[in-house]
Amino acid sequence: MSLAYIIALVIVVAALLVLIIGGVVAFIKVKPTLKHFKETQATVQDRIDHFSGEADAIQKKVNHIMERAQDLQKVSMIKMQRFNELSDHASSLGDSLTTLKEHSGEYSKGIAQNAADELKTEGPLLAKTFKLAFKRTAQKQKARAQQ
Repeated sequence: MSLAYIIALVIVVAALLVLIIGGVVAFIKVKPTLKHFKETQATVQDRIDHFSGEADAIQKKVNHIMERAQDLQKVSMIKMQRFNELSDHASSLGDSLTTLKEHSGEYSKGIAQNAADELKTEGPLLAKTFKLAFKRTAQKQKARAQQ
């Protein structure tokens, strides 16, 4: 074998040894970095899961509050309708009271006239009935006293 061939072979083997040793050294130096990368990745995933859970809980609370707000809005609408109905009734009552106040004299005259008419027609009949009842009661009392 020639000397050039042996030198070339030694250079190739030396280069291979340098590459293998360099690869092992690089792997040893990169190994902690890869380990930290995996730990960091696990920590990030844990944080993502944690904050996703919190976001879901907050979203549920917001949805619950929104439902309550909608319910309160419905209740307030019903109460507003009832208040409007009450206002309408109060206005109607006020109108009725005004009408009664305006015509109270006529109403009282009509009631007085009706009472007077009833006394004229039914008064003598009532007096006759009371007189007869009193007379019969007196007769019964006399009969008892005589016995």
